[in-house]
Order: sequence, then structure tokens, then C-alpha cells
Amino acid sequence: MKEKVDRLANGIFEYETPRIIVSQEELEISIISGNTYSGSFTIKNSNDTKIKGVLYSSNKLLELEQTRFTESLNTIQYQFNGRYMSPGDSVKGVVSIVSDCGELQIPFTANLEPPYYNSSMGKIKDLFQFTNLAKADWSEALKIFKSEEFIPIFLLYEKKYIQLYENLLKSRSSSQAMEEFLIAVHKKLRINISVDKLLLNYQIEKEGFKDKLTLTKDNWGYTDIRVSTDSSFIELEHKLIWSDNFVGNTYPLEFIVNPEKLKPGNHCGRIYIKTVHQTIVVEVNCKCRNSEFTTDYNRRKIKDALIKIEKNYLDFRMNRISISKYVLENIELLDHVMALDEKKREEYQLLKAHLHIISDKDTLAKEILEPYKEKLEGISESGIISYCGYLYLEALLYKEEAYIETARIHIRDLYETSCDNWRLLWFLLYIDKRYDNNKGLKLEDIKKEYKKGCHSPALYFEAVTIFNEDPALLYELGSYELQVLHWGLKQDFLNKDAALQFTYLASKRKGFHRLVHECLGLIYEKYKLKDALSAICGLLIKGHQRSNIYFRWFKLGVEEQLRITELYEYYMYSMNEDEDMILPQPVLLYFIYNSNLHDRKKAFLYAYVIKNKEVNPAIYRTYLKQMEQFTLKQLASHNISSSLAVLYEEILIQEAITPEIAKELPFIMYKQEIYCNNPNIKGVFVSHKEMDSEVYAPFVNGTAQIDIYTESAELYLVDGYDNRYFTTIDYTLNKLMRPEEFANICVEWDVSHPMLLLNLSEKVQFYQKADIKYIELRKRVLQIPGLSKEYYKENILTLIDFYYDYYEGELLEAYLLEIDFKDLGKEERNKIIELCIIRDLYQKAMAGLKEYGFEGVALNRLIKLCSRVLQNIYHDGAYSSRSLDINQGNTMENWLISNKETEDVLGNLCYYIFQNGKYNEDILHYMVTHFYGTTEEMFNIWKAATAFEIDTLELEERILMQVLFSESYLVDTLSVFMDYYKKGYNHKIIRAFLSYSGYMYLIKDRFIQPELLPIMKRELTYEENDICLLALLKEYAKQDNLEGKDLEFAEINVLKYIKKGVILPFFKDFEKHFLLPAQLNNKFFIEYITDPRHKVNIHYQIEDQNNEEEFITETMPNIYMGIHVKEFIVFYNERVQYYITEENQDGQVNITESVEVKLGEDMELDEDTRFNHLNFMLMAMDMKDEKTMIESIESYIKKGYVISKIFKPL
Repeated sequence: MKEKVDRLANGIFEYETPRIIVSQEELEISIISGNTYSGSFTIKNSNDTKIKGVLYSSNKLLELEQTRFTESLNTIQYQFNGRYMSPGDSVKGVVSIVSDCGELQIPFTANLEPPYYNSSMGKIKDLFQFTNLAKADWSEALKIFKSEEFIPIFLLYEKKYIQLYENLLKSRSSSQAMEEFLIAVHKKLRINISVDKLLLNYQIEKEGFKDKLTLTKDNWGYTDIRVSTDSSFIELEHKLIWSDNFVGNTYPLEFIVNPEKLKPGNHCGRIYIKTVHQTIVVEVNCKCRNSEFTTDYNRRKIKDALIKIEKNYLDFRMNRISISKYVLENIELLDHVMALDEKKREEYQLLKAHLHIISDKDTLAKEILEPYKEKLEGISESGIISYCGYLYLEALLYKEEAYIETARIHIRDLYETSCDNWRLLWFLLYIDKRYDNNKGLKLEDIKKEYKKGCHSPALYFEAVTIFNEDPALLYELGSYELQVLHWGLKQDFLNKDAALQFTYLASKRKGFHRLVHECLGLIYEKYKLKDALSAICGLLIKGHQRSNIYFRWFKLGVEEQLRITELYEYYMYSMNEDEDMILPQPVLLYFIYNSNLHDRKKAFLYAYVIKNKEVNPAIYRTYLKQMEQFTLKQLASHNISSSLAVLYEEILIQEAITPEIAKELPFIMYKQEIYCNNPNIKGVFVSHKEMDSEVYAPFVNGTAQIDIYTESAELYLVDGYDNRYFTTIDYTLNKLMRPEEFANICVEWDVSHPMLLLNLSEKVQFYQKADIKYIELRKRVLQIPGLSKEYYKENILTLIDFYYDYYEGELLEAYLLEIDFKDLGKEERNKIIELCIIRDLYQKAMAGLKEYGFEGVALNRLIKLCSRVLQNIYHDGAYSSRSLDINQGNTMENWLISNKETEDVLGNLCYYIFQNGKYNEDILHYMVTHFYGTTEEMFNIWKAATAFEIDTLELEERILMQVLFSESYLVDTLSVFMDYYKKGYNHKIIRAFLSYSGYMYLIKDRFIQPELLPIMKRELTYEENDICLLALLKEYAKQDNLEGKDLEFAEINVLKYIKKGVILPFFKDFEKHFLLPAQLNNKFFIEYITDPRHKVNIHYQIEDQNNEEEFITETMPNIYMGIHVKEFIVFYNERVQYYITEENQDGQVNITESVEVKLGEDMELDEDTRFNHLNFMLMAMDMKDEKTMIESIESYIKKGYVISKIFKPL
């Protein structure tokens, strides 16, 4: 800028200032609220030469990345900040360009639109449109749902769903999260799955086959379906199905029935189709037939028949059926078996023979055994059992000692040497006399077979029979004895004496054994032995068995008044607390003096006593002391249950609550139990909007305890795959206590537990109370760690409003300094800025204005801020420390002066106030010193400042320099210059301004203010300035009454220029004021003004009535700064026809002017000159006035002669 002023002061001008060319004449900005918009435009000039200048934005929201430019093509990047603006807002302003090619303003308009997302369906911006997209393209919608843009776009007007969205998004499956979200916001329904068949029946032989179930979903959306089976013959093609696998609303669930995994016969399997909400069971029945079916079928019939034969034998031996029935049924069964299994016919015949023998049909027995004698003589080892059976039957048939002994010897030998099959022992049990007299030996041998793995009921029968006959042989309860006796009891074959012996031995055991317990139970059921009941209870206690399935025994024990240690405790442990039952009086009396119950059951007992205090007041009074102690202990441990809740509400009456007790109450008073019977759910997250974190509670047997202390609590059930559910899974909440009964007591004792404070704060806010207690509560809430930003802000704003209304200045300031502007909305932010100004917190207010702008802040508050800051700078020098950042430690003055950004904010703030017509002397003073802007803006400030009689020298200088730099024309600039000229501060600026004004008048013919003329004339007395001098002469030439010193001034300088050869056409206008040299009077001048760098040629011809000359070309000389002049002598009736061509620096030639001039009757011939005499003669000739013409000739000759004689050359 200074360089250009220097050039103008030195009389260096550019004939034509290039035009500013911008790529965009107006900036139309469409921006999504909450975002920023970046754009650019270019600046150049019409000559494509370097252009210098500065830029100003009228609104801080449009920020220019560069404010200066110097190149031939300048790209200006800008950014519009819409982060803190709302949809529907509109901002208008201008970008002002001040350059050496002039000034230009680019208007801009920024329209804030609601945010949207460009999807395949076009622009979508609300949940309704998002739902339509999800329905059409789930994957695209899911991508949007997971993006950071979802909240600012789709929840812009649905902020109540933000907490829901953020919590559901923590699901492992994003698709499940979006499904649950859409259901929760009522945009879709939950998907339910159905299947076309629930029962499938197949018959299969060799080949497997494929079949399918058709799954149908009743709604669009997402679900995952897990398919499983409990049978190996069902082979599923897919075990996990997603909703996008469906075609339309159906999916074919294919499976294969594989016969390789099946044995012949009937088989039942299940296919399980599961979602988190549903479990569908499809029954699959399959009857398998193959080549081995008949064999297997016969084998099964044989097995069934043999089992029946064995059962008939045992029933017969236990005297449950008659011998005739036994023999008859078993013969029929054996005949049936022999028809099916020819290979073992001989063995079955031996069994049949045995039936004949015991039924005294010896003849029939002999008929069967006789043929075997020869067959068995060469018996192989594999037929030992049949051989031994034959020997046994033969001995049984003949009953002779020889047969018996022979059979015993052979069977014993084979049993001990070759075959230890239990059947051989069974034969020996009836033919070896040693067993008759030694039952212990008999038991021992049977036990050996058990240890070898034999579990034959036939041997169990023999053993039980021995125990029945001689209980003394039962002296231990090993696995063998237990197995045998358990069988005997199940068969109802153990007699009372043996049962008593078993009971005795069982009672001596040191631990619980399931089989012992079962046996004792059977004994008690049959014989009602008190000892058996005592043994049962004792063993359960020893084994710490507290399950509810054992409660019946403990109940019986209590009813029988058994004297067993811990019987009453285990009675309580095994009791189902949900049952509505009455505790026996002995139990209640027992626990008055014995309180070894664990805490949960003790709480149940005490709760029972309290619930029944009207029925049994004496028991209640007796228990009261220990109940009080127990209750306080549980409270200190922060335990809670439905039983403890009864105790708390009974024991913790207001009079009994001390400060120590009150301090513990919040830990239990907000507990609730949540029940969920969905087996897929493993836990629950509890989220309160007041807190920035959530709390997890696992489900134990479908139950969990959670804290719910405000109405904002949201529950998210979590499945085994870590997916969350908000509305689609049912649960039940049970409030354990009534916190409202304890809350006021806690307040009285000044308890500061976070849950209590948040609960009370919500209640008070609901009733819109705003007293000092409420405010103190809010202050304590702010001390809670982990508050959410939104809730923290809400509390601070409440406190600020209160302290402002009640004139609590220091407290108000403390919270104003604490609040963060970025957490506030536009209206809240403006309000806080105004309060900061009211409380003289100027640094914080300035920080807010710097970041977020002035729009919306009350003008009177801005004036106060601006004025106080400026007063501090210009008057006080150091303002109160309350307005400073205590962490900075510097004065406001230093902070303001050293911080360039803050200076810019202060300057913009001052001008913003000024624009709105509200200002004072300090504001004007600051702008006079610091403001830079367009010429018009600075002039308006100057005008206001002069009205306040402020020294405007600095501003005037900036205005004049900018006018000269940009060559911008402003009518009112003269008044600025006149004021500046009086002070005479910078003569170079004065000279430049005068020179520029003179140049524009002389060359461009721009109007020159008359007030400048005397200044120019005065300045010419101090130093030469041709451009001002010629401009002054040009203006004098137009005046009709030029006289005095002005006339003398004009005559001297015109003649001086003529003498120097600088003759300008307007010099001829002075002939009416003073005598000009003859060479001016006799000549005609053609003037052409253009760029002095251009070459100007005139092409002319002079014509009279008699001839026409050819065009003559001559270069028009540049007399002064592009003023080209050509002089002619033209006689009467001659015509000058000419045209002018102009050639620029590139050699381009243009015809710019074509004119014809004729000297005729309007000529003034009064002056007595040779030129006029000749023209007078020509005029007389043209008029054919010979007399006049002759007289003129004579006069011309005489005067010429006289002059030649009188005037001699020097």
C-alpha cells in the first residue's frame, strides 16, 4: 500500500486500472447444521497481472484462510462454521476485497439445513425415512446405524432416544442392536418364527433321504435362528440362519435322515429351532426297517421273554405267584423263545426241564434230559454252562446223593478252574451242602461274583434271602451290600429285621450317600421306623444336603421331635421360602436360643416372625432384640432381600435411626429384584441418564438385584452372546423397599450418598421447587463423580439461574467460571455470556464470543463488555483480578494486547456494536486506532468519531491510503482529506491525494471538488507538481471571470508551458482572458487521450472545394501523460477529415475515432492577423464579393510591406 502511495506522490500513474475479476459474484452456501463447509473462490484482474490486496469477512462464522493476496491468480479458501447453529438458521454477510485494482464486495448467504444422509433412496433425515431404508436395504441402513452420523442426523429431534441408542450399540451384533432399537422406538414389530410342521413321521429302510421344514417369519427385520438336534440320525444342513437367508418371509430348513445312524426299530428325535425369544421343538419319529430288522426284532423278543422268565422266577421265589402259574407262563415263554432261536434250543429245553422237575413232572423232565446224556459226553468248554445245568437238573431230578455229589464235584471243578460264570455258582448254591450250614460263605461267594461284575437279580435274591434270615450277617454297608439291599427294598423283599440292621449301620456312616438315603427312604415308607427317619435326617445333615427335595424328611424329623443336632437349621435351609407355610412352634422356640442359621435363612425366619406378630406376639417380643441386632449387622453389610426388606421396614423406625444407620440406608433402599424366565438371558445392564456409566448385574436362577434410583433408569437384558434387549424380552421388577419412607430421614442426617442425592434431586425438580434446600442439594449433586455431561450441565445452569435471581454474586461467578461453553446450546451459551459480562468475568465472556460469535447476545451487554475492557486498556491499566484467568496470572491489559486473536475479537465486537447503532467514545476511540475494513466502513467510523470530537488522525491516514491504494472513488473522501490536511501530518499522503485527484480530473475528466483547488495552488508554492498545476489550469480555463492573482497565475503558467512546447488544447480557452501567442490563434487542435504506452497515429486529409488530397498519416505526439495532440492550420471552407488508430503494447491496432472538421462561416475574423486576412479574402471570393476581396488584398499587401520595413530581425 505504501509503495503505491509513493508512486502517486511522485506522479506515477496507471492510465487504466484493471478490473477485479472473481470466480463467484455471490457465495451461496448450503450447509448441514453442526458441520463446517469449506469452499474457495479466485481473485485476479482483467489484465492477468499481479494484484495485491486484503480481504475482510463481515461475519466471523465465515473465516478466510488467508486475508492477503499478491499473485496474478489468487485462490482464497474459506470455511463456514455451522457447528453451533441450528437447522433453519440463515446467515448473510459480505466478503470485502480491497486491492490495488479497486474494491469489491462478494455477498454470501449461508442456509443451515437439517442434517441428512445421502442413501440409495436419496436424502434421509429422520427415523421414519431411516426405517424405510432398513426395510428396503438392511445392510446399508446398518452401516448408517453404526456411523457417527446417526445421532446428529436421525436423533436431532429425538434426543430422548440417544441413551437407548448408545446402550444398544454395545451389543456384539450390530444388526441385533438396530433391530431392538427400531422396535423400541415403535418403528417395527418383533419377528416371530413359525414352522409348517411340528411332527414328522418316517419309515426308512436302506436309503437315507432329505426333507425340509418351512420356516416363516411374520415381519421384516433381523433375527438369528439357531438350529440343533438331539439325535445323530438327523443331519442338519445349516445350524445358524439369519433373516437375510429368507426368501421373502420363508426359509427351507433342510435336513437328512441318515439310516446308518439307526438301528432297526422305532426312533424318536427332536429338531430345536431357537431364537432368543422362541424355542420351537419339532418331533421326528422314524421307524427303521432293513435286512437285519427281522433278526434284531426276534432278538428283542427273545430278550423280552427271557426277562419275563427271570421276573416270574423271582416272583415265584418271593411267593408272589403260585408254582402253577409260574410253570405255565414260563413254559409258554420258552416255547415261544425256542421258536425264534433254534441255536439255543437245547439251553431253553434245560430250563423247561427245570420247570417240569419243580412241578413234579419227572417223566416230562426225563424225556428232555435223556437225549442230552449222549450229546454232553464230549462236551466242549463252550458248553460248560449247559453241561453244568444238565448235571444240576439230573441231581435235582433223582435226588440221590451220588448224583448230587457228582454234580457238585464236576460243577465246582469247572467253576474254579475253567468257567467262573455266575450260573455255575447258582447251581452250587443248591447242591453244595457247605452253603447250607455256612450262610456267611454263601454271601462271600456271591459278593465275589458281584465284584467280578455280576449284577444278576437271581444272586441278589439269594443274598437278600440270607440277610432276611440272619440280619447279623449284615455288618457293613459296602457297595455290594448297598446294591443288594437296594434291590431287595425296591422289590419289597427286605424284612423288618434286616431293615433295622441296615438302619443301624446307615446311621453310623459319616457322610451322605445317595443309595443309602434312597434305601432308608424305602425302609421308612414301608415300616415307618423312627430310627430310619433319624438316620435319614442325620445323614442329610452330615452330607450338608439342604436342597428343597429333602425338606419332607426334615419336616418329618421336626414333627417326630427327633433329637438331632442342626435338625432345625436344616429344616430351615431346605424349606422353600416361596411357600406359604406355617413354621411349627418348636422351630420358633428353638431359634430363640440357637441362632446358627446363615444370614439368608435367618432373615427369612425373622421376617416370618414379624409377619405373624399379631398371631404370636410373645414370640415377636422374644425375638425383637436379636432381630434388631441382626438387622443392623445386615444393613452395615449392605445386604438386601425380600426378607431383609421386611426387617428393615419393621426395625428401622424413625426414632431408631442414628446418623450411622442413615448413612447406610441408601445402599439398600433403592434395590429392586428383577426376574426373567428366559433361559437365554444371562444378566442386565442398568443405565441412568444422570450417570455416564452403566452397572451390570448377572442373573442367578433368573434373578438379579439392581439399583433403580431415578425414573430415567433403563434396563438392558443381555444374552449369552452379549446382545442387548430393551423391550422384546419380558421381565418383572419387584421393589424391595419403599425408599420414600427413608429418604427424608437420610436428608435430616445429612447423608450424601449419590443415589439418594440423585433421587431427591429428581423429585424436587419434578415439583419445581427452587428454595435454598433445593439449591444446596444441587450443589451436592455436582460433587458426585461420574455424572453425565448433560446432567452436570443441567445442574450448573439451575444453580446459575438461582444465584442470579437471588443476587448471590460470588457463588454465581464460581459456577459461571466452571461451566464449559461447548456443552451448551445456542440460547444457553448466549445467556451465560451475558451473565459473565454482568458479573465482570470479561475474559471468559471474550473467550465465548471469540469461539461462538456475537449473534444473539444482548447488545447492551456487549456494550458493557466492550466499554469495560477498553476502559481498562485506556484508563485503568489493570482491572480487577476477578476478570482474569487465575491460572494465567497476567493482567487483562497484557492479555488483551498480547493476544492477537483476542484483539481481532475485540475489534469485530466494537464494529458489531457500531453497526447496530450503539456505541460510545471508548468504542469509537478503539476503532479509530485499530479498525481495518472497507473504505466505506472506515468512513462511517470516522464520521461518528468526529461527532465525538475524537482525534481521528490515524483513521484518516488509513482511509486516505486505502483510497489511494484501491483508487476507489468516494464522494465523502474530500471531507476526510480536508480534516487530515489541516493537521498536515504526512505530506506524502497529501501530495499523493492531490496528484491523484488532479490526474483523474485532467486525464479522466472526473469531477474535482472546488475545495481542492486552493489547496493545490497553495501546495504549488512549496513544490512543483505538473499534474496539479495542469489540473488547476484546466479548471481555470473553464471559468468566465478569471481575475486577479488567479488570472496572473494562469497567464504565467500557460505561457511557461507553451514556451516549453507543452501545448494543450484547453490553453486556447484562455484567449478570452489574456493574449495568447499567434501560433495558438491560427491553429486547430485535435486531442486524443489514452494509455501513454500506446502509439497513436492520425490519418487525415485536408479538402477544399476544388480538390481532394490523399490521407496523410502522422504519429500524434504524447504531449503529457497520454494526452496526444495534433495541430492544423485550416483555411476558410477547407475540411479536415481524419481517423485515429491506436496500437497497444502487443502490436494490436484499433481505429478508435473518425471525425470531419470544416472551417466555415462561424469563423471569428475580428483579430487582425495574416491568417484572418487570408480567410477573409477566401470568404469574399466564395461570396463573389470582388470589391471586398480586392480591398482585402490591398490591405494584406500594405500591412505586409509596412511590417517588413518597420520590424527588422534581431
